[in-house]
Amino acid sequence: MVKDRRGAFVVQASVQPANTFLVIVHSGTGSNLSALFEGFACVAEEKGFEARRVTNDPLADSAVTQVPYADSLPKEIAGVLIWPHFPIDTAQIQKIMERVPVVLADRRIIGLAADCVRFDDIAGGRIVTQHLLELGHRRIAFLTDEVFAETVQARWQGYILAHEEAGVPCDPRLSLLYQYIQPDIFGQTMRWLVSTPEARPTAVVCANDVVALGLLRFLASEGIRVPEDISVTGFGDAIPEYTAAVSLTTVYQAFYEVGSEAARLLIERSSQSEAERRVDIRDIALPVHVVPRGSTAKPSPGS
Repeated sequence: MVKDRRGAFVVQASVQPANTFLVIVHSGTGSNLSALFEGFACVAEEKGFEARRVTNDPLADSAVTQVPYADSLPKEIAGVLIWPHFPIDTAQIQKIMERVPVVLADRRIIGLAADCVRFDDIAGGRIVTQHLLELGHRRIAFLTDEVFAETVQARWQGYILAHEEAGVPCDPRLSLLYQYIQPDIFGQTMRWLVSTPEARPTAVVCANDVVALGLLRFLASEGIRVPEDISVTGFGDAIPEYTAAVSLTTVYQAFYEVGSEAARLLIERSSQSEAERRVDIRDIALPVHVVPRGSTAKPSPGS
């Protein structure tokens, strides 16, 4: 006789492993984004992680860059890489950090203690300004369209430091710090600068390549020659096939390496507790270098 078998049976539920990294980026980051994501995904996938890209553009009725709510993150998310654009919801990023590791790419967030992989932007601003000073320029302007970005503020600081180290005074009229460039206001300012002998710059350090290309178009429309009348530099070398074509001197940034280094850091952090992650906050600053091209030269005699 077969006895009736009774008892409690436990069925193991299928649990989705935490093997996915979110890469949260702004849609306006262009080819730099492609290089960063490629470097990140290559390292992550070698270690068995999936890289999932999402955009964090502000909503139509808001100026604040969006980030996911911490309690809405899927169970498979093992960590988050954020390329912050400002203003951004810092409090929500803090909540995400309580659940999973977070690494910032390219720029830090003031007041937030978080791992970051970025470039040495102070050194970048310094070396590109030194390049112009060594050519003999003494009236060098600094131009940006994103004044609140930490990266831009660091490049401006490097620009100032290079002047200080060379013993060359900085004219405050030559710090052209815009938050987005309005063509009409910019045109009025630049026309005043180039037509005023005591204010006219002989060179301009641009905070990024897009600003530099816009400046080149403006100068060409005004009949101002580059580099004969004004030397121009960019920053990023984000579109080398284009910057090389217009012969723009710029600062090279290796975004592929930012992505790969960020992936290595997230992989390491994914096996740590929140307390362990907070003990040793990493700030990894990658080196940059100047790529001299034809948009810079010695100032014209008498300029």
